[in-house]
Amino acid sequence: MQVDKKIVVWLNISIVVLFLMIIIGGITRLTDSGLSMVTWKPVTGILPPIGEYQWQESFNEYKAYPEYKLINYNISLSDYKYIYFWEYIHRLLGRLIGILFLIPFLFFLYKGLLNKQLIKKLLIVFFMGGFQGFLGWYMVKSGLTDVPHVSHYRLAVHLVIAFLILAYIYNLKLLLENKDITRNFNYKYYSNFISFIIFLLFIQVIYGAFNAGLKTVNTINTFPFFNDLVIPFSKFYSESFWSNLYENHFGVQLIHRYLGFFITVLILLFAYKSNQKIDRIKIENQYLIVLILFQCMLGVLTIISNASIVFALLHQFLAILIILFSIKIKHNLNYGK
Repeated sequence: MQVDKKIVVWLNISIVVLFLMIIIGGITRLTDSGLSMVTWKPVTGILPPIGEYQWQESFNEYKAYPEYKLINYNISLSDYKYIYFWEYIHRLLGRLIGILFLIPFLFFLYKGLLNKQLIKKLLIVFFMGGFQGFLGWYMVKSGLTDVPHVSHYRLAVHLVIAFLILAYIYNLKLLLENKDITRNFNYKYYSNFISFIIFLLFIQVIYGAFNAGLKTVNTINTFPFFNDLVIPFSKFYSESFWSNLYENHFGVQLIHRYLGFFITVLILLFAYKSNQKIDRIKIENQYLIVLILFQCMLGVLTIISNASIVFALLHQFLAILIILFSIKIKHNLNYGK
């Protein structure tokens, strides 16, 4: 699909900013900053409190909510400014992404550089971005209740949509970079194989969000065992088996660990088999192997460090890279000579 190079540059910038947005979101979560801004003002909220009076007023609003009353009752105004900073930056970046996408889109539209097919694809991005903004507030709202913790279900949806938007734009960028794309069906088996891996990677992202939202490392922070248990079936809920898959700390972490190992085996198998027949994805396969092995190591370090910010952020960072490399491999299999 031949397009103006400026459009590809625009999408590349969008990918970098979205990447940053996900990382800042991770910092916001790991510093427990997400509930520091208790109001939702999409327009007027673009400016932070200015001056001591406004800061004290904002702090007083925060004091009226359960997170302050039950958890942060002893923090100072200075401490409040710190957690406010990360949530504010996260929201501000969300607004900037909207502007970054809207203004160039209107410019390219005005210049006639967008065909109908591309306009439809970009409108999908707008829809997902708007939905993501709503989900952000919907997630925060779940923590402004008697139980000052955001819903891990809403956190998972919010994170997965962010990954989907990034993956969608990246895939679109790959398509636009190729001037003449001819669909190649010679490697359908391997294309389906990597598609299955990508699907499992998104399931893994969901369980990563479940672990983060439930803070399972506060309960289980040993490896390879689950505290003193090899397989923690004795910790499962007997009255409701299915809830062990999405609410029980032991069940959720069990799935996240072993699904990670399963995905690692699949990637190694995919790389081994595809490298024997397809030369053009060998380099990407090598990178993917290195990334997934480092990701396993970081997963272990995140657990035993009780979700250290450094290890947890690197773990999330590599999750993005692994998905993007997998999409790149699928693209190279499906298109080109």
